[in-house]
Amino acid sequence: MKTTGAVLVAAGLSSRMEAFKPMLPFGSSTISLHIVTMLKDMGIEPVVVVTGYRGDELQRHLSCAGVRFVKNERFRETQMFDSVTMGIQAISKDCERLMILPVDLPAIMPDTIRQQMMIDAPIIRTVCHGEPGHPIMLWSHVAESLCGYKGEGGLRGAIENSGIAITNLEVEDEGIYRDLDTRQQYQELLDWNYQRGQGYPIRPQIQVRLTAIQPFYGPGVQQLLNWIGQTGSLQEACLHMDISYSKGRKMVKQLEQQLGFPVVQRWTGGSGGGGSVLTKKGRNLMDAYEKMVASVQDFTDQAYQKYMGKGFEE
Repeated sequence: MKTTGAVLVAAGLSSRMEAFKPMLPFGSSTISLHIVTMLKDMGIEPVVVVTGYRGDELQRHLSCAGVRFVKNERFRETQMFDSVTMGIQAISKDCERLMILPVDLPAIMPDTIRQQMMIDAPIIRTVCHGEPGHPIMLWSHVAESLCGYKGEGGLRGAIENSGIAITNLEVEDEGIYRDLDTRQQYQELLDWNYQRGQGYPIRPQIQVRLTAIQPFYGPGVQQLLNWIGQTGSLQEACLHMDISYSKGRKMVKQLEQQLGFPVVQRWTGGSGGGGSVLTKKGRNLMDAYEKMVASVQDFTDQAYQKYMGKGFEE
């Protein structure tokens, strides 16, 4: 079998995700470490990771993974194909063929790559239910020839305009095209991957509570206030949360006693009946708590990756 290397492209800004995709939890570690480990376990060597945005951070994260790094310093103004060509040029002389894989496709099954490695053809493209995907495997000299392409369509355009026959490998693996650009797509991918029996990523879960003499503000109170804001009624909010009206009223009373200012303004009677609205300080409290929780979760995720993200191998 020919020696096979890999180009893992991880230079993008992850702007739509609003999080750094290569270091999001996946499998037993992170997206990037999961992919690198899978490739290395299958004897694919060398592996070059093309970094860009937060490249130094990613390089530190993968420092013990036995991979090479190339940084696209112009990642903000170049396209993915520019990063692909940098990766190809970095390892094409060291292997007979190479795979190209974006970092946002972590759910590809090892058997898909195994099948691809068993075929010897200039260009091999995975296809599932008629939809092409990754990895794309190329003879190294073919990959080098594609680097000079200046037309439209990036890597796909370069391949389709190369005049070289494309071998399509039909696989039953939707992971070849299930990428993630948004948080919703990420969550959908995690759920789908779990449903097909591949496990759910481990990540720390935090719960932030405010405490004076005793805890008085946390996720439950935040949810109650949110429903009050949406419904304009404490009673309706309690119904949505499946708690008694007396319990909801007690939660609000205890909150206001600890804070020393009103959070909910209530009124009774009148032509429109009674109702409840959040005070300005109440809305500010909710907003500040939400931002604090997000900040604490981000910090906790970073700490998890620092101390536990590389697994527990000796």
